[in-house]
Amino acid sequence: MASPNTDLVLYYFPHSFYSQKVVMYLHEKKIPFRTKLVNINTGKQFSPEFLAMSPRGEVPVLVDQNTRTIPDSQKIIDYLEDNFSNGNQKLVPNDPESKTRCEQLNHQIHALKVESLTYGSSMFNRMDLGLNPKFPFNTPKARQQMQDIVTHRVAVLRSQIKLYPQYAGVLNQKIAEIEENMALIRNRDKYESLLLQFEKVLDECEAELSTHEDQNWWLVSCKITIADISLAILLHRLWQLGFEFRMWERSRPTLAFYYKRIQRNSSFQKAISMSTEFNLSEFLRSPMGVGAVGFIAITAIALGGYYIWKNVDSSRFGFLNLFGVGKKRVPPHLKDIRFTEARQRYIP
Repeated sequence: MASPNTDLVLYYFPHSFYSQKVVMYLHEKKIPFRTKLVNINTGKQFSPEFLAMSPRGEVPVLVDQNTRTIPDSQKIIDYLEDNFSNGNQKLVPNDPESKTRCEQLNHQIHALKVESLTYGSSMFNRMDLGLNPKFPFNTPKARQQMQDIVTHRVAVLRSQIKLYPQYAGVLNQKIAEIEENMALIRNRDKYESLLLQFEKVLDECEAELSTHEDQNWWLVSCKITIADISLAILLHRLWQLGFEFRMWERSRPTLAFYYKRIQRNSSFQKAISMSTEFNLSEFLRSPMGVGAVGFIAITAIALGGYYIWKNVDSSRFGFLNLFGVGKKRVPPHLKDIRFTEARQRYIP
């Protein structure tokens, strides 16, 4: 992903909202960095090595091997903006008025409870919420996994406190935050109030965008700022969860146009594309993936032998056709379905 000859190492998980923010920022600033995957699906965030860097067991974490270790996405971005702006584009405007507005909007977006929004989307009827979820949130298995996390995450954290009592303080604080937010996830009326908080912030962004006569402007400036990075990744998460009609298509046309524009940004594309790369590699390394590859290979051999035995012209049944991807083998409505969905697990 980046030059290996760098002192910056980002510990991340590709589906993490906060990891995606930092990755987009680093690419937008053109700061070289290396990455190390922390596979939350397998509990790597609770390894002693990672807890020493992030006592709350959260990604992302940035390690500047010359100076310090920084957990928390906003603290990482602040650190990079303060220490890596010589020769790199600043993502906070110099103009005092624009700078203030940028920081205000960025703070409002960062304060939103994205984790509660994400988990809550699995707890209620999709039709009632008007959702049109996308990969990886559009499978029954993903919904069930999110519900299981809601049910068991406090117990998991308490088990970690027993294993690592030195982190009891911060982990107990995290448990208190989870229990406080549980009502937002389990109560439909309170979840609706959470959605209205998101809409209020998006109204602020819509109003700000509407003040710009030049459609080439971003949120507060003619150049992308840290507020744009927060907004871009937020809109992507809302789109993935299926909230786009409610959040912008229905009543925020300027924001809808903004989202179409930001999707063409190369830094945004790099930040969100990591999850696709991870899905395939995780699947192929998993027991299910290995089994699937073996099954396909055996099936291919069996089918090949059958066709030869039947004296059918082998040119009509080439290697690709044995896998069902030859001409007229894949129905058009199935072409975009990713076979890795069955393996997907979600952690925000």
